[in-house]
Amino acid sequence: MKKVKNFNDFDLLLAQEITNLDRFIVKSPLGTNEFWSEWQKKAGEIVITKAAIKKAIRVYEKKLPPSQIVKLSAMLESFKEIASYLELLRETALKLKGIDSDGFNLFDTIEGENEEES
Repeated sequence: MKKVKNFNDFDLLLAQEITNLDRFIVKSPLGTNEFWSEWQKKAGEIVITKAAIKKAIRVYEKKLPPSQIVKLSAMLESFKEIASYLELLRETALKLKGIDSDGFNLFDTIEGENEEES
């Protein structure tokens, strides 16, 4: 992991991370056909990316330096937070249509996140 030399380096790294993650912001109006299309694309990318990171950690855990495992784990946590954001948008859009989805998290269902990791 790179050491941050000064506060300006930290600002630069933070701005870079925000730019990298900005692509997951759903910009279409909530509940429209465009919203659902954009949401589906971003949700699919999250599911696939999280699966790839989990597999990389599982397969290469003993072959990678600890700093790389830490980086992959941090990425996984970021994508879990993005999945929570997308799930909140989905629930809100459904509530606007009068559909109650409380207690049903699409990402947990798709990925089996509540199951024990092997």
